[in-house]
Amino acid sequence: MRITGTRAIAAVLLGLLAAGEARAQESLLSKTMRSQSRYLRFAVVDGRVRLQWTRLVQMNSSSSSDSMKESFRVRNQNGRLHLTYERTAKDESLKVSVSGDGDAVSISRAPRGQSAIVPVEYRQDPREKITFSVGDGDRKQTFSADGLWQLLIIRRKECEEHLLPLLEVLRPDWEIAETAAGIEVKLLHGASEKIAKRRRWDSLVEQLGDERFAKREAADRALRADGSAAIGYLRQLDFDRLDAEQQFRIRRILEALDEEDKDDSAEEVAERLAGDSAVWLALLARPEPESRKTAARQLTLLLGGPIDVDPAADPDTQKQQREQLRARILQP
Repeated sequence: MRITGTRAIAAVLLGLLAAGEARAQESLLSKTMRSQSRYLRFAVVDGRVRLQWTRLVQMNSSSSSDSMKESFRVRNQNGRLHLTYERTAKDESLKVSVSGDGDAVSISRAPRGQSAIVPVEYRQDPREKITFSVGDGDRKQTFSADGLWQLLIIRRKECEEHLLPLLEVLRPDWEIAETAAGIEVKLLHGASEKIAKRRRWDSLVEQLGDERFAKREAADRALRADGSAAIGYLRQLDFDRLDAEQQFRIRRILEALDEEDKDDSAEEVAERLAGDSAVWLALLARPEPESRKTAARQLTLLLGGPIDVDPAADPDTQKQQREQLRARILQP
């Protein structure tokens, strides 16, 4: 049976899940996190890996065998948790560190001895872009993005091969690949409607700062009425560009609608990324013709004019045109 269009996107991304079914012996980290899931849990919130907790616990455990040594520690530092995990095997070493409010995260894997394992590192600091590096020395490549979901779309191949298996160490049952597949499908279906919805929300946010109280109240009610669909959009707003009234109302709306301990949903993320030109530029390079056509239409809308990329041209021509468009999008 031949798979086309968005079904092919899902099939490619979900292939990683099948590969992970034959998982090795459960690690001390995942075993402990599973047993303490009422109190400690990893989630992806606003495109960031986050350690959430409902009780300040302290743990210190280790495990050792002929093939592997592990240590896992959680300690309370002034009301904040600090988690560290280290695993050393014959062919690799793996380190995990989480600190701050659970949003400063570092995960690295490195080869040992003559191992062919490729070095991989994921770093996430509050208010900074996340970074993901593969390889070392002259072959080291480093990628960055505002959030995990952008990275998974823009650098899909590298993330499938190296990043997702690394994140799975934190939570083996994580459905990150499924969510990423769903985000692409939702972006490519109804893309024009999402752009129109974002423009409506832009107008409502502006109206929150209107000098007339009735106008501010009407905009507030309209945003609340959109429920969870508006959460992803509101979360990514630059508060420095909003006045005090807008900031106050948006915080209240998020407090009323948001579920802080809930993983990002594909629908929320798709709404948030619908206006991201870099994401659509990545989708413009997808092998599916319909995906490229949709991406070209959306970039035309976002950039307010022709993009000078023919999604039906030969591959070399498309690549050259995309690079020219990339320079235009990324220019200061």
